[in-house]
Amino acid sequence: MLISKIQQYNTNQYYNINNSNRYYTKQSAIYNLRPLNHDTFTKTTQKTSLNSQIPHRNVSFLGGIANISNTFEQKFTKLFFKKLLREGIPDAYSDKELITSEDINLLKDLKVLNKKSSIAIKYLKEYRDNMFPIEKEVFALLETLSKKNPDLTLQELIRLKYPNAEQSLINHQSKVLNKISQISKVLPKKEFLEIRKLIQNSYNKIFTTDPLPEDRFGRKEFIIALRGIQISNNKIKQKMLDVAAKLPQSSDSAHAFIVKYSQPYKVVHNAKGEIVKIPRDSEEIGLRLLIPSVGTDDHIHPQKAFRAEEKARQNGDKTAENLSRYKVSILTSKRLNELKSDTPIDDFITTQDPNIPQYIQKQINKLIYIAEKWTKYGRLKDASTLSDYILVLKKEFELRSSKIKIDLDNFEQKIPEIKEKAEQSSIKQTAKKLKKCGHADNNHKEQYIDKNGHIIENRKVLRHSSRFES
Repeated sequence: MLISKIQQYNTNQYYNINNSNRYYTKQSAIYNLRPLNHDTFTKTTQKTSLNSQIPHRNVSFLGGIANISNTFEQKFTKLFFKKLLREGIPDAYSDKELITSEDINLLKDLKVLNKKSSIAIKYLKEYRDNMFPIEKEVFALLETLSKKNPDLTLQELIRLKYPNAEQSLINHQSKVLNKISQISKVLPKKEFLEIRKLIQNSYNKIFTTDPLPEDRFGRKEFIIALRGIQISNNKIKQKMLDVAAKLPQSSDSAHAFIVKYSQPYKVVHNAKGEIVKIPRDSEEIGLRLLIPSVGTDDHIHPQKAFRAEEKARQNGDKTAENLSRYKVSILTSKRLNELKSDTPIDDFITTQDPNIPQYIQKQINKLIYIAEKWTKYGRLKDASTLSDYILVLKKEFELRSSKIKIDLDNFEQKIPEIKEKAEQSSIKQTAKKLKKCGHADNNHKEQYIDKNGHIIENRKVLRHSSRFES
């Protein structure tokens, strides 16, 4: 059953397996084609793609960023980043190896996460090291429960922990709400009463026995409501909002995760504003453990700030002239991409993790390794494009950050050789294609001119003409 499902999946794409010269279809590159009761499952991030990107010939990043005529997105496409992710790239903003969207899609196609937990856990286990701390904690819990209850699904397992998780979650939420209440006491009476009303309504929801999913306390809704209350003292309001941000959620609390995904359905609103109930299942839980670690490309400089700079340049602002004009992005996880949002990179380092510069350097080191590997195994166009990308990253951080200093070691000296090899390879491939199609230069004119100097029929042209021409 597993083999037949895998064989149906995108058999037109091929992958190069590590350093081997043999080629395999996508499905056999991802799995070892063994039955569901086998312990081994191999993910795609250890493989490399044969697909190569042809760079724009009129674009050269070696002569300086200011002289580039094409945009960043045209040079470094989504396909380019997908190729990198297949090599196993570390997150630029954490120390986690990124998961590819192809892994996620294959798990969906195989439909193994909705099967009994003993099967689902074997597939998820391969990604344990890719998971963020809370996801890893929940996975460890599910793995332990599965050993005792192998025939239960992931959702059935997580519901076993619901009573204890709910109590712990209530205690955490109550402490945060109580702290906000204490802060609000210094406000004018009218403002204080509004805050108290919001907090009391929240307590009522929190302590309701077995509420429906749509009637439960919602962290996001509480923060939106708190932000909407008119408070005369901005410092006090910001202080309350900072405390409210500490309300537990599924990304930072295992108890919140368990309570959320123990619910029978989730509530969303359709285009008409109507409530729609979408059933939760074990696949949603399994994918939720992985999706925060999926690789995305994040703009190093916020797009909002970039647009402001571009407008300033158009208006003749000289201070914006020497800034980067290209929206350079770097590979990071979905979670940290969303967390960074429109925050400048240096501010993000200060508020999130002082080790981010080391994580970025680690990714750069891996990119250099990949460029040299691709060069060695003949993927010269890809290696050339990647070399340009590494230089662009270095330049962008020089322009945008005072905290990040990229060290390329001796790689910059190798780039001209890589690009020369790529150019020579491109010329050879073009000549080979022309020759194969019968359009190569032909200097043997005497073969097509008779002894009287009359031009006779060119047999090559005749051979390749359409059979349907009259």
